[in-house]
Amino acid sequence: MARARNIKPGLFSNELLVELPAFDRLAFIGLWCLADREGRLEDRVKRIKIELFPCDDYGVEEGLARLAAAGFISRYQVAGFSVIEIINFQKHQSPHGSEKDSTLPDINGYLTVYERKKNVVVAGSQRKVLVGEQVFNVKEPLEPVNPPFDNALIPDCGILIPDTGFSDSPNQDQHHSLSAGEEIPGSSFEGFDDLEDLPPEDAKQPVDPKAPVEMTLDWMPDANLLKTYCVHFGVSTDLFTKDAVAPFTAHHETTGLLQTQSKWVSLLVKWVKDDKNRASNIRPFPKPQAIARHTLTGSRDYKAGTKENANGTFRL
Repeated sequence: MARARNIKPGLFSNELLVELPAFDRLAFIGLWCLADREGRLEDRVKRIKIELFPCDDYGVEEGLARLAAAGFISRYQVAGFSVIEIINFQKHQSPHGSEKDSTLPDINGYLTVYERKKNVVVAGSQRKVLVGEQVFNVKEPLEPVNPPFDNALIPDCGILIPDTGFSDSPNQDQHHSLSAGEEIPGSSFEGFDDLEDLPPEDAKQPVDPKAPVEMTLDWMPDANLLKTYCVHFGVSTDLFTKDAVAPFTAHHETTGLLQTQSKWVSLLVKWVKDDKNRASNIRPFPKPQAIARHTLTGSRDYKAGTKENANGTFRL
């Protein structure tokens, strides 16, 4: 996994590094991103080529050889690992505290393991562990995994299972033949003298409130869920008749939504509660009082502001 690393200005003025081709210098920077917190990565040329130069015609093997000859990397094999180690990696890089410990050994076959607190490396807590003895932050079990045998069950006890006549021993031959009309001991159903007394197979099972269902026209809410949501929303269960549920199912059946049982019941309770609130808020408008067009005409003074003519008419 590639990681973010730091590039210092001195990289571009290094007298030994500038003698190498430009692609070798770019490969050197890319190796930092592929290396772990100890500056090590697997010496797998094809993978490095895919990670760093997927679209370039660059010889990774030749470039690694030149970097190793110049003293910038070290290539070695130890304990079955082929490793590339970047020289002075920790001198120039500061890995994040939560970065995992290296799983690749150094040239002497030792791993560097850090103590951690809240998944962050504790400074100065590193120790060397031989590659075959490493334990990556795994605590010892508090108790042994294998139980003692002194109190273990005996696999072949030969005790017969009650009312069956069969032995639970896997090593004992079990043959039982029945003659005509013979019944198997213990095969009768206690409490049911006749098959008609058996509980019906289609007995209503309890509804899983988290079970997703699609709305149908014949859907009805579960009584227990309905009671719970009615108490929560302060609605009486008497309001939930078939006539009250029918508009809800007709509306949601066409949507094709998939909801849990509890979600459908919650929506239904809100639906009925809103209908109740809307019905309670309806108020009839008061009828306006009919006022005659000629009301109060007798008290009006039609001569006010006019002058009477000689012929008995009036003018303004």
